[in-house]
Amino acid sequence: MTMKRLLLAAIALTSLTANATQSYSFLSGGYQFTRVAENGMGQYFADKYNNSEDSKYLHGLYFRGSWNFYDHFFAEYRTGATTRSSSTLVQDYLAMGYYIPLATDTSIYASMGYSGYNAERDIDAGCGLLDNDKECKKRTFSEDGSGISGEIGLRFKPLRWLQMEPSYRYTDFGKKGQHELRLTNLIEFTQHSALELNAGYRHWDNLDETNYQVGYRYSF
Repeated sequence: MTMKRLLLAAIALTSLTANATQSYSFLSGGYQFTRVAENGMGQYFADKYNNSEDSKYLHGLYFRGSWNFYDHFFAEYRTGATTRSSSTLVQDYLAMGYYIPLATDTSIYASMGYSGYNAERDIDAGCGLLDNDKECKKRTFSEDGSGISGEIGLRFKPLRWLQMEPSYRYTDFGKKGQHELRLTNLIEFTQHSALELNAGYRHWDNLDETNYQVGYRYSF
């Protein structure tokens, strides 16, 4: 009797893992809109440039790829690049992770890896009042950094066609840590195809940055 119960429990656990609908192997990407609140640009450019009075709005693209290469282990890479007139912001994340199925449509995960950022700004140097000032020229100021980063998250399906993924990531860039809250939403068309509607928030000392994404995901 005991052996029979153990066998049934093993079969149920195997079925639970095999039937988990959230795929940790996928490719996604699309449009990203970024808002940097007042004084936020100074975190990237120091005294070279800061939006001390107004928020700045940037437009660009994002990409995210994940590969469930063995058992519950996965590798992930994500990046987002946005720009406006003279400013460009890029940040990425490369990590290894492990997920644990909790139910057919629910799992938790944790990942650890490396995050980097790059910020560029075209700055006028030596410009006078006249457009033909020969001493007037533009130069590009670039600032970048990197550090260890870790994330925890939860995936669940409140509706048959909707998957949600709230997550938190911390990155140590050396000069104070960056906190990131992210909510990924998948509106599923098929088992492999879905529309992404995502939102994220980053806080890093003086930086308050909000990101919104609209894109497409293919799971395999």
